[in-house]
Amino acid sequence: MLCPYCLRDASGPVCQHCKEPLPPLYIQRHGGFAKQPAILSAVGFSGHGKTVYLAAMLHAMEKQLTHVWPKFYRQGLDTESVRNVQENLALLRKGELPESTRRNFPRPSGHILSDMPKYGTRDLLIYDPPGEAFDTDVGIERFAHFVQRAKAVMFLVSLVNLQEPKEVDLHRLLETYVLGMARMKANTRRQHLVITYTKADLLSGEFGNHSAVVDHLRDPDSRDLANPKHYVKTLRGISNELAIYTEQELGARSFVHLAQKQFADTVYCAVSALGAPPEGGHLATAIEPRCVVDPLLWVLEKS
Repeated sequence: MLCPYCLRDASGPVCQHCKEPLPPLYIQRHGGFAKQPAILSAVGFSGHGKTVYLAAMLHAMEKQLTHVWPKFYRQGLDTESVRNVQENLALLRKGELPESTRRNFPRPSGHILSDMPKYGTRDLLIYDPPGEAFDTDVGIERFAHFVQRAKAVMFLVSLVNLQEPKEVDLHRLLETYVLGMARMKANTRRQHLVITYTKADLLSGEFGNHSAVVDHLRDPDSRDLANPKHYVKTLRGISNELAIYTEQELGARSFVHLAQKQFADTVYCAVSALGAPPEGGHLATAIEPRCVVDPLLWVLEKS
């Protein structure tokens, strides 16, 4: 079975590589169990909304997916994951934002996603490394080396937070990631890249020529998620529109071409973790996540 902390093959109650005790429930589920967990590795610069997005995604599991998937529930794999979810959801309910990830080796948040239509029951390991890890290839090796073992890698990018020229800053993130993977002798061509544009409530003007994207963000219907197979077909159309936007309107041709060359495939989506921008670090209205389940479905598809 995979150790959830270093993602190397482990056996017994303690990983022989990183010396971390494995959660007992995880051992029960994966000792001799062939199906590997789905791994969600969040990659992105500081301030681009990774931690807030992940909190909003877990919020959507509780508030949306339990309504549209009749038997679905989420269960933490260890007490730390349970506590982390409770703390972040409590902050969101109070109109406050979760803190950015600290610069250390982050422990994954592990969850059982039970009785999903199409995907069945899967364990999900969520990794949220600090944004500073992606400033250099050395930083990736030191603070985010677990990304080399993920089948699907989620790039979370806030277009409003990219430095000008935006296409150059976007390309820098991908370049640095590829260099970091090469430094660890890992192969990006075995990975699927999920480009996720965050803070999409601020991007209606940016996506103005792509009405399908704007409509999907403006009025998402959680009932559509009842049929994931059909919903993923919709996501493919959204991905195609965002790919055109990225190459032609954002002008990030080098980024697009590098992604096509270096990864197994690339898909695009856009999310709004909060529904509206915070004011002074606090939410002015109740949280209304939009499309935050979309990247998760891509990770499940590619895992």
